[in-house]
Amino acid sequence: MFNQFFVCGLLLIILSAFNTQLLMSQSSHWTRHTIDASLSGADGVRLADVNGDGHQDITTGWEESGYTKVYVHPGNDLVKNGVWQSVTVGKTPDVEDAFFFDFDNNGTLDVISCTEGKEQKIYFNIAPPKSADYMDSSKWVSKVLPASDNLMRWMYAIPVQVDGKYGIDLVAGGKGENAQIGWFESPENPGNLDDWVWHPISDATWVMSLFARDMDGDGDLDIITSDRKPGKTNGIRWMENPRKHNKQKQPWKNHFIGAQNAEVMFMDLADLDQDGLEDAIATEYTTQQIVFFKRMDHSGKLWENFNIPITANTGRAKSVGIGDINEDGRLDMVHSTETNEGDKSGIYWLSYDQSPTSSGWRWHNISGPDGIKYDRVELLDMDGDGDLDVLTCEENFGPESEGLGIVWYENPNR
Repeated sequence: MFNQFFVCGLLLIILSAFNTQLLMSQSSHWTRHTIDASLSGADGVRLADVNGDGHQDITTGWEESGYTKVYVHPGNDLVKNGVWQSVTVGKTPDVEDAFFFDFDNNGTLDVISCTEGKEQKIYFNIAPPKSADYMDSSKWVSKVLPASDNLMRWMYAIPVQVDGKYGIDLVAGGKGENAQIGWFESPENPGNLDDWVWHPISDATWVMSLFARDMDGDGDLDIITSDRKPGKTNGIRWMENPRKHNKQKQPWKNHFIGAQNAEVMFMDLADLDQDGLEDAIATEYTTQQIVFFKRMDHSGKLWENFNIPITANTGRAKSVGIGDINEDGRLDMVHSTETNEGDKSGIYWLSYDQSPTSSGWRWHNISGPDGIKYDRVELLDMDGDGDLDVLTCEENFGPESEGLGIVWYENPNR
């Protein structure tokens, strides 16, 4: 009798857990919290702790409105109330990307804005020297980086110490006619923007992502990119840092990881299969799939490709982020999309049962049907409860809708 009750109870527990997972995967979506929806065309979120309080703050470029803003995390007690103190750091028409960068090494985080369209400039939005003035927009000064002016449609950039000299350099890439990837060499006095020098290292088609990693274990930082449009540089690839200073100013050797002739969007680097080697994962726009490139050795030249079809009721592939969403010790994916009209949901998270190299990933709804054009996702614990939430922006714009703006989705796991 005892064994019967024990077995029945165990079955009920298993069934309850299965039903909970089924509900989470099929019907439920996460609570959305709005940080700012007051402007038009929120285009990406980048993170840093600007005030040293241990919380990640945000900078975002509002493309259609033409401004770059900073948002300061209000603390765990207020983060769900939508009350984020913000400051406009610069008027930046056609801004496509914005990120934190203490370019002059004075201890205060400035904000860099990459612009495309007709603007085609990189703006250095310089923070006030006194930390007490950081949230005073009148104390910020915006200057154009002269070497960037009208060179190309700037899409994405990251701070990288390339040459080991002076300050941190700036690696950047563009799209369309004359598109390149290269680096701006920081001068002895980085505050003198006229002295920053542009060094192209590769042609490009449409740069979606940039990462700095030592791909070949030689002690310097190489550059990884997802390059979107058809062309000789299209795909996921890395450019080998030649180490010698004079050669760093010339084109770098190119190594393809994969996805050539595919329209790759945003990507992430993570050890998805947890074998000690960092893999490359990206969304692919044309054939609607996620491409997973498993790194096979330490040379950075041997990769194995696995495709994960997009089977959820969602839009066109946009971005992917890697993290342990359900805290089971395995790395999951968060996937965002665009063109999510009707009953389609724009953001899902994916889990696997047996192996990440299998195509049998399960899709779990995050956003519900609200929102049309999502962007990059950042996975972080927004509310201090110990699990990963999802931060992103939705940049749909037009006469009838300004979009959801900057939002985060609360993980219901805790």
